[in-house]
Amino acid sequence: METRNEYIYNSHQRCLDRKLDPYKLPIPGGKLSKSELVQKKKVLEDTITVARKFMTKLIAELDGTAVLIVITDHEGYIIELYGDEMIKCQSESLGLSTGIRLKEEEAGTNSIEMALKLGESVQLIGSDHFFHCLHKSACFSVPFNSLGKIGGTISVMMAAHHASSFHSGLLQSAVDSIEREVKVKQQNKKLLILNQVLMENSRNGVIMTNEDGKIIEINAFAEKVLSCNKEEICNRPITEIAVIGGYMENVLRGSKKYEDIEISISNKTYLFDSFPIYNESNQINGVFGQFRDITERLVLERQLMLSEKLSAIGKISAGLAHEIRNPLTSIIGLLEVFKVNLKTDNDKQKEYFRIIFSELERIKNLVQQFVMMAKPDAKEVSKSRVSIHEIIEDILTLMENDFKNKNIKVHYQATFKNKINVDKDKIKQVFLNVLQNSFEAIDFEGNISIAVNQNQSDGEVEITIRDDGSGMDKDTLEKLSTPFHSTKKSGLGLGLSMSYHIIELHRGRIKVKSEKEKGTIFTIWLPQS
Repeated sequence: METRNEYIYNSHQRCLDRKLDPYKLPIPGGKLSKSELVQKKKVLEDTITVARKFMTKLIAELDGTAVLIVITDHEGYIIELYGDEMIKCQSESLGLSTGIRLKEEEAGTNSIEMALKLGESVQLIGSDHFFHCLHKSACFSVPFNSLGKIGGTISVMMAAHHASSFHSGLLQSAVDSIEREVKVKQQNKKLLILNQVLMENSRNGVIMTNEDGKIIEINAFAEKVLSCNKEEICNRPITEIAVIGGYMENVLRGSKKYEDIEISISNKTYLFDSFPIYNESNQINGVFGQFRDITERLVLERQLMLSEKLSAIGKISAGLAHEIRNPLTSIIGLLEVFKVNLKTDNDKQKEYFRIIFSELERIKNLVQQFVMMAKPDAKEVSKSRVSIHEIIEDILTLMENDFKNKNIKVHYQATFKNKINVDKDKIKQVFLNVLQNSFEAIDFEGNISIAVNQNQSDGEVEITIRDDGSGMDKDTLEKLSTPFHSTKKSGLGLGLSMSYHIIELHRGRIKVKSEKEKGTIFTIWLPQS
């Protein structure tokens, strides 16, 4: 590689060979169009921005020395030109302005092209320049790197009598600092883009504050969950955010951390974390908060628990079926014989028999519910052509005395009496469970309405059972299909959960509406086949 002096000598010779006159002003050739200049500036945007800051400091350190700063790209095109106005005017009179490319064949020996070719800092002072009009000038140029290769140069022009090797070292130091800061800035841009991608596509809600507790960042997921808008909420106090605001304020004021705090927002359950953000001095300069939706996970956990409960029921029920049901049937049968043979007119004894039979039947029903939950064929249905109208009439006959004892009026209307394909025993159990619930919801005197119709839109059979009993609250309604959930003192919570399961096996639907102290409406839809 040529040394500095060799390069200058050879460059002067090439200028003479090209018939350049050292006593005439150089005439630069073509100039970049405005759009081309804008495009090149865009490529070097980071360097230009950072260089402005550092070169302004450099000018201040030169203590009043008039200088001109020139920034070029890797081809030698002048992209930025600023500094002392007098030198700038002199340079422009020589044809030096933004958009001009400094080539040796037109501009003669120049520090910019020399720095690009040698790949190192150079200086041309006085007669080092080919043209005599520049012999009173000094030019220092340092190439800068961008993306692993030379991206252009930064140069300083001044009067030759002010120039010294100190200026070359000062410029080199400034360019080194510029390169480092540009690299950091570009890395920060990449991190910012990555952060934005992660923030915008995260299935977690993310929100951050500054040291004053003002919101500085919130992602799209958090906006949706918290029903707020980023533009409106930024710079607002975190305490204005319901549920999580108090936690984050505590973190900011007390250096606390929260992990896996279960919170509820809009009927969904989230796990919330919040911790402080520290700066280099280990001082809190903000708070980070995030929450993730665990609603589906909780549902799956509950389903798993129910599955385990039902499995346990199966094991218990197998034993109950053999150990209780058979002797219970024998006891009831023997009591019936004993009652017939006793032939007593004693009212108390009759009442005792009624209570004994009532309690034994209740035990028998409870055992039967356990057994049905544990049957191997519980997931199977044995369909036959059956009339829903006839099933309900049978149930009403069975419960007739119960209704009379409570003075409950039953209103039954069936416009659809055709036979459909269902499992008679299982469907009968469903209607028996629902009517039993309606019966028990009425303390004394009330109404139960039953209607069987055909749905005109899809042809399904629609059975509606309405009562004016005590009704249910929202929490009870949500847990109707849950095994072992019962509001009755003596209930197991299996009847309705079994009913829901049977209707699902028939590809039907159940809908329940209820209001405390106003009553309940059960609507069941069953397909005809």
